[in-house]
Amino acid sequence: MNERAYTDVGLLSKDSCLMVQDPTDSLFHLLIPTTGLPETKGAPATVEKTVLTDHSVTEVEGLQTNAQKTYTFNYHRDNLRQLNKYVGKTLTFIEVNPDYTGERFKGTMKYGRSAVEVNGIVQGQIFITVNEADDLPLDDVRDIIKKTAIITTPLVETVITGTNKVSMQLEVLPATATVTATTSSASVATVTCVANKLSITGVAEGVCFINLATSAEGEATSYRSIAVEVLAGE
Repeated sequence: MNERAYTDVGLLSKDSCLMVQDPTDSLFHLLIPTTGLPETKGAPATVEKTVLTDHSVTEVEGLQTNAQKTYTFNYHRDNLRQLNKYVGKTLTFIEVNPDYTGERFKGTMKYGRSAVEVNGIVQGQIFITVNEADDLPLDDVRDIIKKTAIITTPLVETVITGTNKVSMQLEVLPATATVTATTSSASVATVTCVANKLSITGVAEGVCFINLATSAEGEATSYRSIAVEVLAGE
């Protein structure tokens, strides 16, 4: 597997993935999990060429128009937060293939929600208008990509009554990864995460988000969230 790819319902193993370049170190890391990869290039435009001496008509390669690449993803809060960091910017991407060859291109990204649901999860689409692309694929991209530290435990919305506590041990990749947790509203629920054991305690009725950052030495950091609803105690 080239990259660890998560979804909002747990771990998803992907043989191919879309990566974006990090301007701080020039390496490429996972953008978000996507469903498959589009074609690398469309057929070039051609123009007819007439040879008067033998009355033949042939075709020659003309200009290659800028392509638009489309990727499908789960339209989920965590993915939207990640995409919002990059939308509208001109970026360098790599599509990584199972054998670690790669297609590198530059383009501008936007996204939208589609009308399709898969297993109850709304789908979205990323649209990248390609401004520039390598003529040939990269032979081996392993020296310019880095893995992403992730949580593999499925994260679901949590309901707490009163001041009760909910705890879970978070499984991570790599095993050395560390999870830090913050709450969007300490007046609704508080949170601690020690040795990747997450504990959420209700404070008062309301809704908040528990935001999780998973990091490891030499790897990109991933960000997840859990919606928490605290009900009035009996």
